[in-house]
Amino acid sequence: MNQAILVLLVFGMIVLAVWSVARPAWAFALVNLMFPLKQVLQGYVPALVQYGPQLSAAIAAIAGMAILYKSSRKQLTVSTYFNPVTWCTLAIYAMVTFGLAYTLSRDSALKMYIDAIPYLVVFLFIYPFLLSNLEELRQGIFTTIVLGCILTVAFFFNPSAHWANGRFVIDLGREYGVSDFSSNPLALADTGGFMMLAAVLMNFRDKGRLGIFFTVAGLILGLGLAIVSGSRGQVIIAVLVGIGMYPFARQVKDTKQFFLMTMGGAFMLLLIGATFLFFFEGEAARRWDPTFLHEGSADRGERVLETLGFFASNPGGWPVGNGTNSFTYFTQHSFDYPHNILAEILLDYGFAGITIFGICTWFTFKYARTMLKIWGEDPVYRGTVAAWVGICLFSLLVAFKQGSIIGTPTPFYFWIILAKIYFDEVLAARQREHAAQFEDSAWGSTGYEPVVEYSDESYGKA
Repeated sequence: MNQAILVLLVFGMIVLAVWSVARPAWAFALVNLMFPLKQVLQGYVPALVQYGPQLSAAIAAIAGMAILYKSSRKQLTVSTYFNPVTWCTLAIYAMVTFGLAYTLSRDSALKMYIDAIPYLVVFLFIYPFLLSNLEELRQGIFTTIVLGCILTVAFFFNPSAHWANGRFVIDLGREYGVSDFSSNPLALADTGGFMMLAAVLMNFRDKGRLGIFFTVAGLILGLGLAIVSGSRGQVIIAVLVGIGMYPFARQVKDTKQFFLMTMGGAFMLLLIGATFLFFFEGEAARRWDPTFLHEGSADRGERVLETLGFFASNPGGWPVGNGTNSFTYFTQHSFDYPHNILAEILLDYGFAGITIFGICTWFTFKYARTMLKIWGEDPVYRGTVAAWVGICLFSLLVAFKQGSIIGTPTPFYFWIILAKIYFDEVLAARQREHAAQFEDSAWGSTGYEPVVEYSDESYGKA
C-alpha cells in the first residue's frame, strides 16, 4: 500500500513540477507551501524523512526553473526588485553576517546562520522574481489557496498524524523509532493563517459561482489547520487581521455596497464561529485552557523583558548590538532566541538595526497604502492588494511572538513582494504612458491620423 502511495506521490509531484515551471504562479504557491508539503509527504511515506533538505531543494529548483522560463519569454523584471524595502532587508542581513565577527556566541550563531542560508537564498533571492505584476500575484495567491486546501485535507487524513499535547502533528520519527520527532506546528499555523486571510480578503468575482466555494473552503480549512496546530497566537492574529482588513478589501460607495459589505462581514464571522465550534473540541481545546494561555504569554513576555535587560546592561552594544544570536550568550542556553523580532534586532544589532527595520516598515506601509488607493476602484484587484497587505501584517505580528531574523526572513520576503509588485506596476504604467506619447507625437508630426483601408480579402486573412 505504501509503495502504491509513494508511486502516486512521485508521479503527482513530477506532474506538478513540470506544470509549475511553465506557470510561475504555481511555483510561487509551492514555495508558500514548502514546509507543510514536506511534512505531509513525509507522513505518508516515512522514508522521505531523511530527505527533508532534498525536498526543499527540489522546490527551490522548480522555482529557479520557473524564473528561467519567465526570462526566456521576456517576462522577468529585475530592476524593480531593488527598491527601498529590498535594500533595507539586505542591509539587515548584511548586519547579521557582519555580526558573526563580533558576536558573543559565535558557535551557535554560526550554526544557525549556516542552516538558514538555503532558505534565505530561496525566499530573498528566488521567491520575489516569480511574480512580475498584480495579476500574477492574484493568480499566485489563488493557487496557494487551492493547493493549500488539498494539502490540508491530506494532512487531516494523514496516517502518521496524531494528537500530542493539544497539537495535531505528524509523527516523523515512526520509521526510526524516535517518539519526539514530529512536524513543525508553527509552519502549519502560518500556512493556515495565510490561507484564511487570502480566502477572506480576496474577491473571487472572476470565478463566478465557484467564488463562494473558494472563500468558504479556504477560510474553514485554513483556520481549522491553524487551530489544530495548537498555535494560539496565529489563530488570534489571523482572525483579528481578517476582521480589521475586511473593510479595506471591499469598496463602499453607496448604501447598496455598504449593505453587501456588512452582509459579507457577517457571513465571514459566522464561518469563523462555525469553524471554531467544529475544530475547537477535545485535544484542540487543551491548548486554550487559561493556565496554558497564561504560561505561554508569560514566557514570551519574560523573554522580551530579559532581552531588553541584557541590552540595557551592555551600553557597548547600543550602537550596533552585541552580535548575531547573542541571546544565547546571556542566557547560557544553546540555540535559543527571544521569540520577538524587535527584541532580537535591538539586542543583536542595536539602534542601527532597529532604525533600518523601522525604515523598512515605513516604506512597506507607504506602498501598501498607495496600492489600496490605486486599485480601490477595481473589486478583484482591490481584494488582491488587501489580501497581500493582510498577509504582510499577519507575518509581522506573528514575528512579535516567534520571529527570529537569523532563522527565517519572515516577514521581509512578503514585504519585498509587495514593494516589487508596486514598482512593477509603476514601471508598466510609465511604459504604457511613454508608448502613448510616442504614438501621439508620431501621428501629430503629419497633422493627421492615417486612414487604414481593409479589403475583404486582407481582413479575412487577419
